[in-house]
Amino acid sequence: MQPLPQKMDLAIGTRTIAKKKYIIKSSTLIFFAFATAFYSRIFCTITRAPSFLNFFHFLTVGFALAVVLVTNRSKDRKQIAIASLLSSAILVLLGAMLVSALVNNAGFINVVFNFLILAEPYLFLLAIVCIPLSSASIKKIRNWTLISALINFLLAEIQKPLLSAGLLFAANGMDETDGVQGVFFATGAGGYVSTAVSVSAALYFLLFFKTAPLWLRILSLIGAVHQILIADTKQVILTSALAWMLLGLSQTRNVKKFLMYATCIVLAIAAFIWAAYNLEAFEVYKYWFSRSDIYENSETGGLAVKMQGIHMVLAHWRSPLNWLFGLGPGHTLGRLGGWSIREYWHLLSPLGASNPPLYDDIWKFINGNWIALTTTLYVPLFSWAGIWGDLGWFGLGTYLYLGFIVWRNLCLDDFSRFLVLTVAVYGFFLTQMEEPGFMLTIALFIGIRWHENRKKALKQ
Repeated sequence: MQPLPQKMDLAIGTRTIAKKKYIIKSSTLIFFAFATAFYSRIFCTITRAPSFLNFFHFLTVGFALAVVLVTNRSKDRKQIAIASLLSSAILVLLGAMLVSALVNNAGFINVVFNFLILAEPYLFLLAIVCIPLSSASIKKIRNWTLISALINFLLAEIQKPLLSAGLLFAANGMDETDGVQGVFFATGAGGYVSTAVSVSAALYFLLFFKTAPLWLRILSLIGAVHQILIADTKQVILTSALAWMLLGLSQTRNVKKFLMYATCIVLAIAAFIWAAYNLEAFEVYKYWFSRSDIYENSETGGLAVKMQGIHMVLAHWRSPLNWLFGLGPGHTLGRLGGWSIREYWHLLSPLGASNPPLYDDIWKFINGNWIALTTTLYVPLFSWAGIWGDLGWFGLGTYLYLGFIVWRNLCLDDFSRFLVLTVAVYGFFLTQMEEPGFMLTIALFIGIRWHENRKKALKQ
């Protein structure tokens, strides 16, 4: 009677080994998908590879999700419920884009790329949530992610002296400050994306990498601030501050935490204003307080410039259906309609892409307006307006619902909530909310924290 238990143990051991192999394979696949988006810009710049390789991450993220969904055997009700919610909302977003395309005669390839740009972070997060990660796999993904962020930071620090010495040249007529872009060299808004990644990684490292000494974790945040200064990416500070304020307001039910956040925010604002007027490194930020001609004039000031794109969208609406479904995917003020379709027209036109009707008018306005050329803060091309203009109120509501699902089910701590609010604020400044390298980084950190918090809860 003794051999029977041995056979059962052997079978159980075989299943355990197989399961471990699956976990390692899936975690590696997830990071590979992330890396294809994170490093694609610098790879194409260094190797002079064809620009269409910047789209390769769409395939790797989709492949990673497909592998995870096909091989996943999780019976965790929480995981299944969240995956079902995310999947359903993503499909509704796709449906909104298809209807919008039909109403506005937009090209099918517009639907494909607009869906991939907006939904890719959620598809990636869905893949992360569905993996039954072990503690070792979580640590491995976390370490790889932080190493990637460190590479991005070090490249930015190296690029500054090289650009100053004339040994490296920024692209498209950018000055040496704009050329400090880390792994996102060389792109138009690469500096903002690079510093935003550094800030997110530094905060994670400071708060949760407890095995490192405190001085090193504080130094990482100081390094991120230094990168903001040398890259002159002022909006990163503004965005982080606004997201922090919104996070504080979200804590109104917890009076103690709300007061703590409010006190810290007031002290931080006071310290920042003092630094802007007393420290040479921060004197560039006096610009925010001194340009009343941008802020005060209601007809020609910054807000009026910002709203010009929305006025153009409204002027093109011809039917009540436009209120619901917009002017069509990639047709208005987002990344696809504002940049990408024209940039890759030689590739997308043969595939049936439709031309953005606002493109010429909006760029004529931008190039003729000194405020829009002075600061990207007031450029009328930005993600929230793009989603609304392309897909109407129904599409915008669907996208907001996706964010709500993430906030409600995956943001289990203030760090994750801060990241979501940061993305929301960035959506009002240009199209960083549609930048794959940035958005997949945010999705990866939220996914890592969700798994870490779940592991912690299960141990209690």
